[in-house]
Amino acid sequence: MMMKKVIALVLVLAMAASLLIGCSSKGGWQVVKQFSYKDIASWGTMQTPIEGSGSGSVESVNDTDGYVTIKAASDGWGGLESGYFEIDLNKEPMILAKIFENPDGCNWGMKVVPENAMEDHQWGFYIMPDNNLKWNKYAGVNLKEALGDDFISIYGEKCKVKLWIYPAGGPEAIVSVSEILLLNTK
Repeated sequence: MMMKKVIALVLVLAMAASLLIGCSSKGGWQVVKQFSYKDIASWGTMQTPIEGSGSGSVESVNDTDGYVTIKAASDGWGGLESGYFEIDLNKEPMILAKIFENPDGCNWGMKVVPENAMEDHQWGFYIMPDNNLKWNKYAGVNLKEALGDDFISIYGEKCKVKLWIYPAGGPEAIVSVSEILLLNTK
């Protein structure tokens, strides 16, 4: 009986080791950009084609639970934007946003805005449409699928983008964000 437990333990340890090795190998998923709640709190207000529209703000930062709360602008939506960073759609990137809270009656969304965007694209591309996901869960999207072939034909597979993350639903709308990750899956 004791020998079976030892063998079972060895097998479990061997499987765990192989999973760790497999996940950290060159072909596994790789975090290429990580925005903590503190990073997000330092982002500027969204710069939209209409001055003042979408200019949300940081309502608060909670260091105990690790999140930033973003408040919509007076026109009922709008939030914060990152600086530009490079994406490589050949590497099948995913964006994961960990949403701590989004009150009932509010929504939140995320867009990608390419550097040197054409006039029709200055409002960005929805990658996560307005939704009410919350309770410290991750929302994820495959960027290549979300952006599509038209985006690639205009901006290429390697380009610079910035993220917009915003609450929506009224001037009192808020969303609390713990982190945003950019992962390459290839």
